[in-house]
Amino acid sequence: MSLRQRSTQQPNGKVVDSSPPDLVPEDGDDTKSTYEVDYSTSEKTKLLLPTPPIQFISPPSKLDNFLNTYNTFSGTTFYADQGIKILQWSSWAVSYLTQSNNKNNVLSPSMRKLYLDLSMTRYALRFYGFLQSLEGFRSGSWAGGTWDNPMIAKIAKYLMAGSMLVYYPLEHVAYAGWQMPNLVKVDANRYSAVSCRFWTAYIVGDFWVSCLKLKEMRKKLRDLQELLTRKKKTDDKVAIEEIHQEEQTLLNKIRHVKLQALRSVLFILPAINWSLPKWASDPLLSELTVNGLMLAESYTCVYQSLRAILG
Repeated sequence: MSLRQRSTQQPNGKVVDSSPPDLVPEDGDDTKSTYEVDYSTSEKTKLLLPTPPIQFISPPSKLDNFLNTYNTFSGTTFYADQGIKILQWSSWAVSYLTQSNNKNNVLSPSMRKLYLDLSMTRYALRFYGFLQSLEGFRSGSWAGGTWDNPMIAKIAKYLMAGSMLVYYPLEHVAYAGWQMPNLVKVDANRYSAVSCRFWTAYIVGDFWVSCLKLKEMRKKLRDLQELLTRKKKTDDKVAIEEIHQEEQTLLNKIRHVKLQALRSVLFILPAINWSLPKWASDPLLSELTVNGLMLAESYTCVYQSLRAILG
């Protein structure tokens, strides 16, 4: 007795086996193997295939969700800088609040040293900024998508990305002057002041863009609400659900841009203060005012990023 199989070709070109999946007698051998199935009674006989065990996948724990969010947040230079910024300005706040603590005269100076060290760390991270700005200038990606108002793309490209193309090299010179004064003999404070003038231009552009985006998105939101009213009259449930989803997405974007505008407002006074020639020796604003605004911005910034990640 030998083995024999038949195959047929389906219309889609796939070749499948159309013979019984068992040994078939050949040459008139009518003796059935113990492995054969009587297909004449196939309607009465069911081939019972083993069922794979059901695997229950437990939902991720709160710790897993936290770790996933943390990895997303810390996985880029952009987000990592925000985390260091929180530590930087929080260290300053602790130092400021404990400077009159007579029981512990070590805490305040230690936290101030940490604050200053973290400031220099953030200067080092800015070495990534120039090429990011160049990419934003060339591609227009800093506009944050496509907008009906062409001014948004122009401001993002020329005022925002363009100003940062000058800001970062000046910051590098200032950093080198502070860290290696014997090697890089420049007036680091002066270079820092000039760099902050370009940063101020960026902030103005960012606030301008945020206002234009909010105006456009609010118009789209009104249009969606009018469309939703019409669909409710026709009881179009599918369209109503789609409009609700689009509306929620738009509301999330509006919240994000509002937070961006708030950050610009918190930034502008420190930026002007640091742009002045005597910002280090005779500042316009007190340290409490400047650093307090920067502390508020750092927490607003991280909150904005986390909401963008979490949705």
